Amino acid sequence: MEKTHIVICQKRQRSFKNWTYLLITLLLAFGELKAQTTFSLTPDQSFKVAGTSTLHDWEMVSDEALGNAKIVLTDGQITSIQLLTVDLPANSLKSGKKAMDKNAYKALDTKEYPNIHFELTEFETLTDQRIKAKGRLTIAGTIQEVLLDVSYEISENAILFEAEFPITFTQFKIEPPKALLGTIKTGDELQISFRTTFKSVN
Repeated sequence: MEKTHIVICQKRQRSFKNWTYLLITLLLAFGELKAQTTFSLTPDQSFKVAGTSTLHDWEMVSDEALGNAKIVLTDGQITSIQLLTVDLPANSLKSGKKAMDKNAYKALDTKEYPNIHFELTEFETLTDQRIKAKGRLTIAGTIQEVLLDVSYEISENAILFEAEFPITFTQFKIEPPKALLGTIKTGDELQISFRTTFKSVN
């Protein structure tokens, strides 16, 4: 009888531990959900595409992107990014030279693919100042995975992100633009950089 009582007590203890573990897990999950904040990309932004040509180096800049993010903050630090997307109108990229812009828009086929789209897919490492992450970048209808090493800074209800990374025209199945009957040729390599501020909308 005593042995049976011990077995019952052990089962109750295990059951209690299981329920306690489940309760703690639910509380932690609830706490994380409460900490999740929705952010929106502000006009305080700069997206730059830089490259080379047989004539000179060049760059195109835009500050007209739209973006949204769902970020979990804990004690003033990013602990998780549930969602982050950015849409940049391709025609908003400007070099200051109309002829060059026209050639770039033709190469990007902006009539068929008006937006350059980025979506964060996962982050590999996360510290109080930097994020190493992966994302899907869509240019001219072609999707490629890119690796990002992003620095960030939190100020009140806003987060500043900065990074740069390389891509190529041919990576996105784009022929590098040419000008003056092909006498001026654009290099295949590009450097993408951005400085963006996401502000809380909660």
